Amino acid sequence: MDQLNTYDQDFYQWTLEQAKAIEDRNLNILDWANLKEEIEALGRSEYNAVVSLLLKEIEHLLKIDYVPIPDCKNKWTAEVIAFKKGIKRKISPSMKPKLEIEFEEIYTDAREIVEAEYKITLPKESPYNLDQLLNHESTTDYLSRRSIC
Repeated sequence: MDQLNTYDQDFYQWTLEQAKAIEDRNLNILDWANLKEEIEALGRSEYNAVVSLLLKEIEHLLKIDYVPIPDCKNKWTAEVIAFKKGIKRKISPSMKPKLEIEFEEIYTDAREIVEAEYKITLPKESPYNLDQLLNHESTTDYLSRRSIC
């Protein structure tokens, strides 16, 4: 099977062949076009994972702050802690500028989800600061210092 055919027909085999070519420093048999595509896809995947965790963190903070169901606050707090830990593991410094650009849209998505779920109206602008949301400090400390509505 040639490289392009292997890529299309047996992706796993293609990855093994490409890894071996890299290990052997055999640049002539590397499938440059597909390698570039796959590396870019890896980056997008990592970034999208951070966006997803951030969206969930905001959703749960909105629930803690604006949904009057005290019995759920402990569960929501635990979820915020889990999302923050996930962000800590996934985020890289080069993601922050793009997150800053997209933050308003991410907040809007989270707000719309919580509004639909609980039939409430939430602030149009984020009451949360991106730096605080991404900060790796103890979530318990973070939540205890915030003014809860």
